[in-house]
Amino acid sequence: MLSEVLLLLSGHDSSLFVPHPSTSRPTTLVCSPHLTEYLHPGEITSLNSLADLAFKYRKIKFWSNRIQKEGKDAILLESLSYSRKGKNKEISSIQNGPNQYITNLAGSIIKILNQYEILIIEIESKILSLNPVLVQDNQGYVPLSSLIATFEIWKIPLESLLDLINQISESNNSMDPGKLIDLIEEKRNTGNSQLYEIYTKIYKSLIDLFLIHLISFVLYGITTSPEDTSKSILAQSLGLDIGADVSSPKYRIYQLDKRFIPSSIDKRTQESILYIGRVSATLKRHNKSLPKFLIDQIREEIVSVKGLDELNGFSDVIFRARGEVGEWLWKHILTGPQVIETIEFLSNYFFTRKSDFSLSLLREIHKLRLDKLVLSNPNSSSSVIREQDLNLAILRASVGTSAENDNFLDNLKFNMQNGPLRAIPSQKAGRTEEDKNQEEYSHTHKLFSNALLGTPINLTTSISWPLDLFLSPKSMSIYSDIHSYLFALRDTQFHLSNSWISITSSQRQFRNDRSNPLNTRRSEESEKLDKLYWGIMRIMNWFISELLSHFMDIIDIQHTHLLKHINIDNLDTRSATGLGGSISKNSLRGSTTTLDKQSSIMTKGIDRTSTNTATTSMTGREGILHSPLSESHNFEEKTTIRSNKIPPTPIKQDKNYLDFLTLRSIHSQHLSFLLEALLLSDPSIASLIRDILNTCKRFTGLIERWNGKLLFNSSEDENEELIKDKTNNMKEIDEILHDQILEFYSILIDSQNPPILSEIDKSSIETSKSFSKTSKFNQISKIINSRQILKGFSKDGLSLNSINTGSERHIEHLLLRLDFNGILTKWRDQDIYGTTNEIGMESVLPQGGL
Repeated sequence: MLSEVLLLLSGHDSSLFVPHPSTSRPTTLVCSPHLTEYLHPGEITSLNSLADLAFKYRKIKFWSNRIQKEGKDAILLESLSYSRKGKNKEISSIQNGPNQYITNLAGSIIKILNQYEILIIEIESKILSLNPVLVQDNQGYVPLSSLIATFEIWKIPLESLLDLINQISESNNSMDPGKLIDLIEEKRNTGNSQLYEIYTKIYKSLIDLFLIHLISFVLYGITTSPEDTSKSILAQSLGLDIGADVSSPKYRIYQLDKRFIPSSIDKRTQESILYIGRVSATLKRHNKSLPKFLIDQIREEIVSVKGLDELNGFSDVIFRARGEVGEWLWKHILTGPQVIETIEFLSNYFFTRKSDFSLSLLREIHKLRLDKLVLSNPNSSSSVIREQDLNLAILRASVGTSAENDNFLDNLKFNMQNGPLRAIPSQKAGRTEEDKNQEEYSHTHKLFSNALLGTPINLTTSISWPLDLFLSPKSMSIYSDIHSYLFALRDTQFHLSNSWISITSSQRQFRNDRSNPLNTRRSEESEKLDKLYWGIMRIMNWFISELLSHFMDIIDIQHTHLLKHINIDNLDTRSATGLGGSISKNSLRGSTTTLDKQSSIMTKGIDRTSTNTATTSMTGREGILHSPLSESHNFEEKTTIRSNKIPPTPIKQDKNYLDFLTLRSIHSQHLSFLLEALLLSDPSIASLIRDILNTCKRFTGLIERWNGKLLFNSSEDENEELIKDKTNNMKEIDEILHDQILEFYSILIDSQNPPILSEIDKSSIETSKSFSKTSKFNQISKIINSRQILKGFSKDGLSLNSINTGSERHIEHLLLRLDFNGILTKWRDQDIYGTTNEIGMESVLPQGGL
């Protein structure tokens, strides 16, 4: 009988014990009814207790052996299938097998049950040796109470382990690794020392496997695709390679496999893991890797942790690893001079800070247009402008300018969205692929990219690794859009200057012609036309010049701030060495370090706001950058390209370095502020500026059509008719320009006097009742103000400085530039209240205060 009990406790079958209840799913073992007839009730209770213990052990042992065998077979079969072709069917047959973590759990349980089996062997040894601790007499009598007392220490552990495997079995043996670790961690938090020891061993084995997968991702950049994850049970890494970013095909989207992440790892630590893994995966894609000493150091620190919670130092290890990787990136990949050279290059050419080169390029493009599209035979093959012609114009324009010796000039190229431009455009049949992709472009691109030649062209440059770590395709498209915008302004100013020269030369020649009888007497109509023309010319020149000067001051100041945010020493030294001295004294705009007084005044307002929007004091100190919302990384979306949870920019005292994600965020905020400051963030204002430029182009087009001659050497009657016709054209342009400038000014004025939130909802009702010009720009300005107000409110609903101060200040300075003598205010009062002032509204000259 004793041998039967020991065999039963060892997991063997016995005819003396039967399953109970007698169904397909028994829960325990009890004494056979045939045996109970000969036993005392106390003996039956003792035997049933031992049988129940044996049942639990047997079930746990059987489950563990089965899981371990299935797991090993599945891993072996999957490994062989990857090395051989045509084995996909075999892979699909094991998809429902246990994963590595459950297999590892089963192996840990088997090791724990070995102690139980050792206990049985020790009991057998004591019985055979008649050990008095267990055997009461020389006859070998062993009381059941002694056996129960000996195995009592395994009652609770086996019961807990059985409950564990039942929970896992309910999930079809496919519980996610993260949930499995959480489950073991929960069972580990117990007051029973034996249970704590058992689950600590299981937890340690799972953590070791987790850390292996963690290291393979964060240090070696090993990732898996979602398709492979769904088909395979052989996990290799925590990282998932989602694929190419739709908006930026050059970039890969990485994210953590949430199935592997236990709840003890907070989101901040997860973001750091994702960051380091993204760095390693990016390096791996370019056949590079982190240095061996850094890998060994980080791996040693990661392996040494005892748990994944903050108390065990796991988060600290990850944060230190992130800092070390960021430092290595900044020293060896994204080096300071390399970043500065690139920023200088982009700012000088895309933001037209090299004004002499920009004006020279405009001359070359207009000369190219004249030669190819106007003077050449429209039916010849030479009457076409191609991309290579524009690229050659870039090189020609650089001769004699500050960009002449710039090696980076070769990287600039023009892209013609609709292909070559012909003198006689070919007729298109239906919608082209370019027309279908128009929605992908920004409103700035649609408005200003065709301002120069009538077809969309944009300046581009090639960005290679590692610069593409912080210069995303979206950022480069913003650079191209801003260049198109500023180039359109400069082109308009260029046309106005040419018209001024043309009219001046024509009138000088007209007055010097002594044989012309009209020189001796000028009619009232000719005097009126003369004054009207020069008044329109003066206002156009003044408006475009002030607008462009204001924008360039903002660009210069923000460029200086960007360099300060990057936090690199020797700013002047970098400027001299980078790009062959790209910030040159020969530039018409001059150096960023020699701003005028007005720019220095603007610095106070813009610096405070741009720093507030791009930086904050996460540690309670001023000057520490908080990475702003990036266009390409958002942790809440579980992607690797968009994030708003980036640690503060390290300062030099901390001996830390910028990483490419923080640098990318600072750069994104820089571009975002420029879009706001250049009035490009709202399509309505951008469209209004384009309308003003079109009006200026129409004016210069008329002057060009008249060959710069307002008066002709013809008969007096014939000349009077021409003067009347020209005067009517000028008056029409004068009225349109007046309305457009007034509308532009009114929108800016209304943006400085935002309505309360309750009025924002009412405005939509009020504007539907009125379609006047005044209500139109009031509606636009209220929309702008409502966006600023809603943007300024904090998440808890409180508002301290609800409107972005930076936007206020740069608009305020623009208003001061435009309304320096108060004439625009008088225009606005006249338009709103209908009152006339003492100056009158007879012509442009008195309107201008002359």
